[in-house]
Amino acid sequence: MINKKDVVRINQEIGESGEFQNQSSLDYALSTLKHRKSWLYELAYIARSLLVDHAFVDGNKRTAMAIILTYFDENRQEYDKERVVKVTLQISKKNIKDVNRIARLIKSAILY
Repeated sequence: MINKKDVVRINQEIGESGEFQNQSSLDYALSTLKHRKSWLYELAYIARSLLVDHAFVDGNKRTAMAIILTYFDENRQEYDKERVVKVTLQISKKNIKDVNRIARLIKSAILY
């Protein structure tokens, strides 16, 4: 399971400061992980925190993509990297807040 330090580290690894803009959104997303049964919904909450609520000052989209790819790798899912990019941009640009819809969009990048 991912924690706050992991998310900050990933933001820093992509070249950003790890400085929060909306820390409470990330805290909420991470608190839901205890109650979710599916890794896909865990991921959707984290993605929403980054892409819609802008948890960090900078690098939210790149951080979200890195976390999505990490989750896919950890769950042994083959994926279409271009689709991950498109989905990430779509969630961000359209300000999609519905976690169920975000989960479906992320799932659409998985190759079966």
